[in-house]
Amino acid sequence: MEPSEYVAPDGSWIQPEIFSDPALYELEKQRVFGRSWLLLGHESQLPRPGSFLRTFMGEESVLVTRDRNGRLRAHLNACRHRGFQVCQEDRGIAHRFQCRYHGWTYDSDGSLAAVPGEASIYYNEIDKQKWGLAPVARLDTYKGLIFGNFDPDAPTLEDFLGDMAWYLDVILDRRAGGTEFLGPQRWRIASNWKVVAENHCGDEYHIGFAHGSVFPPDLGANRATPLPFAREIRPAPGHGLGVNIFPDEMSPAEHLNQSPAADAPPEVRDYLMRTQDEVVERLGKQRSHFVLIHGAVWPNFGMVPIVNSLRIIHPRGVGKVEMWAYSLVDRDAPAAVKAWIASLTTRTFGPAGSFEQDDAANWAAVTRSSLGVEARKHRLNLQMGLGHEERSDRVPGELGMTASEINQRGFYLRWMRDMFGGECR
Repeated sequence: MEPSEYVAPDGSWIQPEIFSDPALYELEKQRVFGRSWLLLGHESQLPRPGSFLRTFMGEESVLVTRDRNGRLRAHLNACRHRGFQVCQEDRGIAHRFQCRYHGWTYDSDGSLAAVPGEASIYYNEIDKQKWGLAPVARLDTYKGLIFGNFDPDAPTLEDFLGDMAWYLDVILDRRAGGTEFLGPQRWRIASNWKVVAENHCGDEYHIGFAHGSVFPPDLGANRATPLPFAREIRPAPGHGLGVNIFPDEMSPAEHLNQSPAADAPPEVRDYLMRTQDEVVERLGKQRSHFVLIHGAVWPNFGMVPIVNSLRIIHPRGVGKVEMWAYSLVDRDAPAAVKAWIASLTTRTFGPAGSFEQDDAANWAAVTRSSLGVEARKHRLNLQMGLGHEERSDRVPGELGMTASEINQRGFYLRWMRDMFGGECR
């Protein structure tokens, strides 16, 4: 199949084969995960020199450290002798990492510190300066989030995020003390990574159907648009989010009553109300009326901010992902508030969450369907809202209605551009 047959020029249809073709997946590892800014973690996970965490960029094991001088570093988690992972732990404190295979030892800055038998069997002829851990080419942060990129010629993280950063501030910049990650929880789903990511970047349409058991039974004609204040927004192709934009006349208390915090204990509601003036001061009145429902940063950083869930969709083959889900909390929030938020994240979008189970079953079913010889012959429709996008001088990006596939179209057009070149509008 020619590349032009995978996705329509306007994104209005896609070919199911893109979810199950092993050759395409191998190309994605190079051209998508090898060239994009990927979320690695949060600075709160590396609180002091010697802190480390182990994560992935695509299917590459990566070691993220804070070296002896406090500088963030990221390297491939592979010994330069035989490629064995030098770090087997998920997170901790260590200033040196010794490979369990042959004992080569690396410092937290990635340099090769010691080689067993350096004098007796290497005859002092090995240049340790040339054999440090392979660095991730680019490393940068945005308001606590840590991103890495294997491509030394990639655009800056700021350019990559673009207008998406304006929306990320709604969850990352609410308080002067910043945020932190709790978790993660991890589980695997028998789904292609794109099926999972595109659902995060934009799909209000499924809520009243896939999650019908969670919502009231009287949705009636509103089943396709159960969130009356929601809009789909595409800050740039590949990035996307759904936002509740409440009217200016609604009070903060009314906002809470439209959110999962409506049933929160008094101490949580009190905290959210008590900090509202600071939120308005930092974000402005307009964004203080926003509640981010869901979203995704290209290619695999997903989020469900309405329940404080941020997740990394790690590919584990053409038909499998491993979800790493964190609870995002204000660093200065009381312990009881953090505990309630973590519980909310788990109850709704944890591996056994009331919403997550529905989604995981659907994503797996879509991926299984794409394996069928006959099913692959028939395109999938993404034309909802096509031609009805609009712009507003109040918010950046293109806007779709509550139910629109504006973000799915942008996602697959971005996929086409990264995979095969060309324009992406």
